[in-house]
Amino acid sequence: MTFSLTRRHLGRIALATFVGAAGLVVSGCGWRIRGFDLALPFKTIAISGETGVANEIRQMVFGQPGIKIVQNQVEAEVVLIIMSQTTDRTVTAFSSAGRPRELQLRMRTTYRITDGFAVELSSPQEISLTRDVSVTESEALAQTSAEAFMQEDMQRDTAQQLIRRLRAIKPAAK
Repeated sequence: MTFSLTRRHLGRIALATFVGAAGLVVSGCGWRIRGFDLALPFKTIAISGETGVANEIRQMVFGQPGIKIVQNQVEAEVVLIIMSQTTDRTVTAFSSAGRPRELQLRMRTTYRITDGFAVELSSPQEISLTRDVSVTESEALAQTSAEAFMQEDMQRDTAQQLIRRLRAIKPAAK
């Protein structure tokens, strides 16, 4: 079997190389895809909590132009406190052999939003999400991966909902 490069193949390789190089150059200068700006109405935020949702929000806010994540709550205009995050799993349907056939994953995240001096900007609230998962006996190993993926998806969804709620906050001027 022989392999030869034609002009057409060389042209495609050159185009792919050019597009890849342009992508590296543009990403290196700080350029971002439009729509990435979270448009939060404050300049500093402290995020309290070590849950998956808190980490997801830190990743979303990190690197946003004009927004700084601070450790000291007194320095922050807004403090997001993730009070709890619980995930549970319930079997909702069984097969004729008595094995689980359908699962329901639930995630509850309780949070509150204050300013740097602990004045409440949003009273404690809860975000609750559910996902249904079908179980196939022959794909037992894939099932654990599917559940982990669903939990990560619920964390991302909760973080996006919290970002939308943070946009609606009106922090007091310092």
